[in-house]
Amino acid sequence: MATTRIMPLHIGKGRTESQAVSDIIDYVSNPQKTDNGRLVTGFACDSRVADAEIKLA
Repeated sequence: MATTRIMPLHIGKGRTESQAVSDIIDYVSNPQKTDNGRLVTGFACDSRVADAEIKLA
């Protein structure tokens, strides 16, 4: 059985929330894993500036 958990990724790693969001988006949009970005999409946001949009929200 699969399990999930939600945890703040900036706590205890010496990062701000803004840096954590940027790091996570960089990780999930890795060109080697996303066919050079072709598989990266967004809904109601531009995937190229999603971190800035999240920070503003």
